[in-house]
This record gives sequence, structure tokens and C-alpha cells, in this order.
Amino acid sequence: MIYGFTIEVADIDAKGRYEDTLHTGGCGDALVAVLDGTLFLDFHREGVAFEKAVESASRNVEKAGGRVVKVSPLPD
Repeated sequence: MIYGFTIEVADIDAKGRYEDTLHTGGCGDALVAVLDGTLFLDFHREGVAFEKAVESASRNVEKAGGRVVKVSPLPD
């Protein structure tokens, strides 16, 4: 099953070259938005459950050097 959610990310400089950092960390499938200096990643991840898809994306965010602040499901 594919699950959609947004992760708010801290500890990655949204003014720098974050695209390469995110891609190297495994977040190349995320749609990236920066709003008021805050980095948001929209994911559509496969998983056996919503929680597993979020765990996978969160691990990739951390691998990229970021910290997950908040996770919000995308509307259907």
C-alpha cells in the first residue's frame, strides 16, 4: 500500500544545497517545499502500514542529517 504524508524537518539548512543532502540520504522521492525557512517533505511511500512507511522516510531524513519535527498524513 502507498501512504502519503508530510514530514516537517529541522537541522537541515533550507538555504543551502539541501537537495543533494536529501537525495543522498534516501529522500529523492520526496516533494520538497520551504515555507518561511522551514523544510517540508511530502512523501508517497510504500509500506505494510502507515507507521512503517513513516518509519522508513524518517530514517532517511535522519540519514540526511535532519530531525523529524512533525508528521502529518496527506488528505485522501
